[in-house]
Amino acid sequence: MQNKEAKLLKLFLQKQNEIIPHEVIMRELWDYEETPSESALRTYIKNLRKIIGKDRIVSVKKLGYKFTRE
Repeated sequence: MQNKEAKLLKLFLQKQNEIIPHEVIMRELWDYEETPSESALRTYIKNLRKIIGKDRIVSVKKLGYKFTRE
């Protein structure tokens, strides 16, 4: 698991069953001098889904993502 994917998983675990806005995820994953990318974020989400199960990370249209325990 890459560094950003590990940060993303940690964020999901801290905020289980909460909708996490895209802006919050990007602020947590990318350092100040880096440029956040929607496509990179989608790739990290896809990779995490492969590891923990695709049903655990729910995309909430136009809002963000939600991590569920089930």
